[in-house]
Amino acid sequence: MSSERSDVDLRVGRIARKDAVSISSDAAVGKAAQMMADENVGDVVVTEDNEIVGIITDRDLTIHLLTDDHGTNVLGGELGADLTVSDVMTKDPMTIESQARVPRLLHHMNQANIRRVPVVDDGELAGIITFDDLVVHLAGESTHVAAQLESLADVVHAESPMSK
Repeated sequence: MSSERSDVDLRVGRIARKDAVSISSDAAVGKAAQMMADENVGDVVVTEDNEIVGIITDRDLTIHLLTDDHGTNVLGGELGADLTVSDVMTKDPMTIESQARVPRLLHHMNQANIRRVPVVDDGELAGIITFDDLVVHLAGESTHVAAQLESLADVVHAESPMSK
């Protein structure tokens, strides 16, 4: 049996969702929020001329629009109507190539304390990968490995001198 870990060579592109939602930086922030609701996603990648310039997340909306931390609190009234995506987005987000290995992605996500990373191919948006995507994939892998181990345990038990 090989002692190599099977997850070391797993590439980001195998797990990433190819249908990343994108918006321009001059769009109204409300449009980005509506896109998140319509598409049932927690982020929208901000692009200009096919280049990623930012990302806006449901957390960005909450922090920027409902607290006083950034001067964009809309609880007081009319301010929110004039906000654009560029007012709220995280500029120059970390991206990762689809051919990058998952352990590298996990390391960078941990270091940057982020949960969502746009995936690029030749510098252009190719998808998005989230921490949730990784958890679901790894849970599925764990279930598969557990089933294989259970099957092997049945063989070992059947062949064991103690079972005869």
